[in-house]
Amino acid sequence: MRRASDSTVLVTGFEPFGRWRVNSSAEGVVALARLRPAVSTACLPVDHDAAAARLSALVRARKPRRLLLTGLAPGACLRLERVGRPGPLAPALGGVRRARWPLTAARAALAAQGFPVRLSGDAGRYVCDTTLWHALGLPVRQVVFLHVPPPGPTWPATRLARAMAAVLDAPA
Repeated sequence: MRRASDSTVLVTGFEPFGRWRVNSSAEGVVALARLRPAVSTACLPVDHDAAAARLSALVRARKPRRLLLTGLAPGACLRLERVGRPGPLAPALGGVRRARWPLTAARAALAAQGFPVRLSGDAGRYVCDTTLWHALGLPVRQVVFLHVPPPGPTWPATRLARAMAAVLDAPA
């Protein structure tokens, strides 16, 4: 289904890393691209500096107004991240940056569709965290990070894509 605002949206996932030969965030983004072809999608490298550089280039080229970042995290629950931290990207800057998204509405939209979801104040202090922090410094009106569960029969890519779409469709 195409939404009028889909062409102003960028959704990202991450490449496989560590023990994960498949990254569910990337698989969900691929499925979302099939579900919503007008949405711009990309896969980021799992490296603090390389992810930030790739994301900056994508934002410059595609000029999205809304940015939904996704990443894999252990657990069976979706997590909407409230803050990003700089970590090794810019440790001297310190502090946190807060997500710019209707988080309460996104959480309610996910819950209304039966998805287990919670708001989180800690994006994991890894590449997901620093990528969110970096994204919140880019010229994008709305930015949020959604952690998704690992791949498996409970969370196939199509279900993850529906969850991503629910976040995008949450009322502002």
